[in-house]
Amino acid sequence: MSAQRIELMASATQVATGNSATFAVSTATMASLGIDVTAENMTDFDAWLEGSDDGGTTWYPVAPDSITIGSTRVVTRNPTASDAVVSHAVGAETFAAEYKHLPWDRVRLAWALTGTDITFSASLVVK
Repeated sequence: MSAQRIELMASATQVATGNSATFAVSTATMASLGIDVTAENMTDFDAWLEGSDDGGTTWYPVAPDSITIGSTRVVTRNPTASDAVVSHAVGAETFAAEYKHLPWDRVRLAWALTGTDITFSASLVVK
């Protein structure tokens, strides 16, 4: 199977906590998430991937196997569902996360924001 790129969020300014549209990934077994923050005016920002095993009714945080912030890679040896890909972002920055196992039929990006606004885009490459 070749890789498929999914644009979870086009670059846009967000002013509140939210989530992206839902995307079907029933044949995917692994994924790479990229988030590009281009502007921010906030005190706190968390973003994470959520998965659903019932067609999008119930959502669960998906724990990443590793996270890259800018050029610094952090390996998550014992990932937990509370591991956010982006946490307390300051200024323009790029974030990436790798998921070695993706046992969900639907995914979406979720975020929590405290502050005025943030501009970011997000994409997911699945295989």
